[in-house]
Amino acid sequence: MKFSKKTLEDVTHSRLNGLRFIISYLEENNVSGKKVADLSAGSGFVINLWAEAGATVEAYDLYPAVFKQSHMTCSRMDLMRPLPLLSETYDYILLMETIEHIPDQFLLLQEIARILKPNGRLILTKPNNSSFSGRLANLWTEGERSNMYLPNEKTLIAYDNGNEYLGRFFLLGVQKLRSLAAKSGLDVEKIYPNQFSNASLAWGIFLYPFLRVRSELTRRKLTKNLPAASEEKMAINEQHQLNTNPTVLFHKHFCGVFQKAAK
Repeated sequence: MKFSKKTLEDVTHSRLNGLRFIISYLEENNVSGKKVADLSAGSGFVINLWAEAGATVEAYDLYPAVFKQSHMTCSRMDLMRPLPLLSETYDYILLMETIEHIPDQFLLLQEIARILKPNGRLILTKPNNSSFSGRLANLWTEGERSNMYLPNEKTLIAYDNGNEYLGRFFLLGVQKLRSLAAKSGLDVEKIYPNQFSNASLAWGIFLYPFLRVRSELTRRKLTKNLPAASEEKMAINEQHQLNTNPTVLFHKHFCGVFQKAAK
């Protein structure tokens, strides 16, 4: 699948790096015959790609009226409530540029785990506020980037025709995302590279050695008295690895795959 940068930038309610990740993922993975639900389908561009790859697809969105780039049907779905979908039904769930808008992220991840089949996968993209640039932006403005604040009560991000939602009010870092997902029964399978952040690279040249040492010291302190094979020790080791993951620290976007455990 080949798309120009201009074509991808014109896809509404999406991020360029997230779209490139999906295109690459579909080129590398056979999803023919897999059952897929896009819980925040937006314009429909992404779910079209999965349908063209042979998947059996369903599209949902809080505002189905924005689903204008597909001939398929999009049903209304409120992700702040329990999902009206059958348990253990889907091979893949797509959640792109959405979790940072949801107040009860734990409920949503639990519901996604419920409707996934054993070994099913959650494909999730979001702003990467855990990169070096994102971490420093949090120091300056508590926002995604240092040149912007979080949305306020007057600047809710609007969809077409004035439809509103709480844009990026609930921005979460990769550590919190990992822990909420794990508690829901979803484990990080892989975090995919996308686009280097020049700002993160510049900061990282100076800060990465200190971060690596500081995180390792924290890991050792927390695991010192734990049995070698304890689940708590394994979880802390995973947190350390994620905290020092170069893809997280130096890339502009978060593009990850989580897998539900087999029974």
